Amino acid sequence: MTKNTIILTMGDPAGVGPEVLLKSYKKAKETQNLVAISDFSKIQYLAKRHDVPLKRINYVDEASDFKDHLNILHLTYNSDFSPGKYDIKNSDSIIASIQIATELCLNKKVGAMVTGPINKSILRNNKAFKHFTGHTDYIEHLCGCEKGIATMMMSNPYLKIIPLTIHEPLNKVPLKIKKAIIEKKILLIISEVKKYFKDVPKIAVLGLNPHAGENGQIGSEETSDILPAILNFKSNKDCIVNGPFPADGFFGSKEYKNYDVTLAMYHDQALIPLKLLAFSDTINCTLGLPIIRTSPGHGTGIDIARDFKADCNSFYQAILFAGRMSTLVKPKLTPIF
Repeated sequence: MTKNTIILTMGDPAGVGPEVLLKSYKKAKETQNLVAISDFSKIQYLAKRHDVPLKRINYVDEASDFKDHLNILHLTYNSDFSPGKYDIKNSDSIIASIQIATELCLNKKVGAMVTGPINKSILRNNKAFKHFTGHTDYIEHLCGCEKGIATMMMSNPYLKIIPLTIHEPLNKVPLKIKKAIIEKKILLIISEVKKYFKDVPKIAVLGLNPHAGENGQIGSEETSDILPAILNFKSNKDCIVNGPFPADGFFGSKEYKNYDVTLAMYHDQALIPLKLLAFSDTINCTLGLPIIRTSPGHGTGIDIARDFKADCNSFYQAILFAGRMSTLVKPKLTPIF
């Protein structure tokens, strides 16, 4: 295998993951070498439905003729794939697919991985996953990284944005808004953006409170932690860091267009404007790992899985983004979709 090969996981086979994977293969096969981890016999009916020829392989080195068929790295699943109906019996294999893909990336057998959406609540009933909140921290663990270093960068043609806190209850978010944490995250953003995208990144940092706290009148996090963290980078020639910006005005005035990456303080502050701008184009790229991992910006879509009408664009864009990153070329930070 070469660094140009991308390994794909379906996520939960009850959701739209298998469908969008197959549809994306048809769109990407001319430019990307793709291998998917799945149960060869159980995905065949879906592949026939979407007119995708398959080839079963037992080792990734056996993959060939990527434009002619989708190479399926076989992994046995305990239950059939039933769109629209979760089956906890498949949780072992869902977790195993993540492990296999990560190991292949770590061992340089492939250049990148794209993961399909999972149902986190079901997987947390599995003892192998019970201490993890989702893909990001589990892959971080598999890579042997420092806890909390893996960073979710959500991206579409209009905006690249990173939430400082991800799946934290809102009442716990202020406890995570600390100067040292913000500085560490900005340093990681600088390093990763310089590695893949741009030599001197421009980073915008949002405030936590309405109106960015109004000089402490509506909250103190901006004056106590966010601004001091930003000021530490003012003399850094490797980056431009500005803020804290009031979130509503920042997005309403389209100020985000003047920055390469925006650092938000919490999940919805980042993802609501992002998905309003371009929902189907939105993807996730995990920064801070020794491997390249992207994923679509949507969930399992369990409520529409039976209809076989899922939009595959997000998964397709995640493949293209991973392929671009795996070349280690520093393109201009313009949409690569």
